[in-house]
Amino acid sequence: MASRLDEFREFVARFPKVHDEVASGRRTWQQIYEDWVILGENHHQWVQYQDENKAKEPVDYLSADSLKNALNYLKRINPDSISRTLNTISKVLQITQGFNNRRPNTFNSNNNSWWD
Repeated sequence: MASRLDEFREFVARFPKVHDEVASGRRTWQQIYEDWVILGENHHQWVQYQDENKAKEPVDYLSADSLKNALNYLKRINPDSISRTLNTISKVLQITQGFNNRRPNTFNSNNNSWWD
């Protein structure tokens, strides 16, 4: 059974222009690896990194790997963290609205002569 790193090495071998992207400084290996894990190797983003000499294979956007990667990503989402973040945003909005609802003290026209 191949490790994820071995699978990634095979991916880079199949898409040789990925190496050029890193060598030119446009992207890092970490960025490419993260995209590969999240998007899967059948994502249309990788077509530009294929060798033109190879015959193009049809890309399956809803492959099992893509769906598996998406589900794994969704499993890592912590609902409690999302809830806390939304509560914090709600509180900030309430405070902001509180500032907007305040009206400055208006000058009372009946007592306009303070010197009396």
